[in-house]
Amino acid sequence: MDPIYLLKETGLFEECKTVLDVGARNGGISSRLVELGRQVDAIDVKSPTTEIAGVTFETISVEDFLLKNTKRYDLVIARHVMHYLNNPKAVIAGLNNISGIFFFTCFGPQDDWADKVTVLSHDEVLSLFKPESVKHHSEAFQYGKTYAGDTKYWHINTFVIDNSEFPRKDLGLVIDD
Repeated sequence: MDPIYLLKETGLFEECKTVLDVGARNGGISSRLVELGRQVDAIDVKSPTTEIAGVTFETISVEDFLLKNTKRYDLVIARHVMHYLNNPKAVIAGLNNISGIFFFTCFGPQDDWADKVTVLSHDEVLSLFKPESVKHHSEAFQYGKTYAGDTKYWHINTFVIDNSEFPRKDLGLVIDD
């Protein structure tokens, strides 16, 4: 699901001026955000193949970034990242702590790669957050192409968490990590 479209549809996009794009790859989302007037920091474990105009890019893992980061962002986007991580719940908690609005996806247990990567069920993720902080959650089941061009069955969970209503010490999380 396109994060910009979904955030506009939920009415949460306009107030988001500073953005962290986690797992930015070559900056498709980051570039669009810059065009829309946002200040964008982007991270990925691999360097982009070309410079991403207007984006402050750092080659770093999300875990290492969270250990050194001191900034807060109006919006954090983490698309197709959680399945690569050993402890996605800890990263979800860490990114949620630095975000006003948190958009993220994770693979579900019916995904073709469920036996090869870390998956989280829809209900498992929902249980991490206070219900009033969850502004969108959906599941998609579809065949599609991978970056390598292979066809696979995708089970993708999408979430939008709004922390703007919570004091910093009482974010929308249910867990402590």
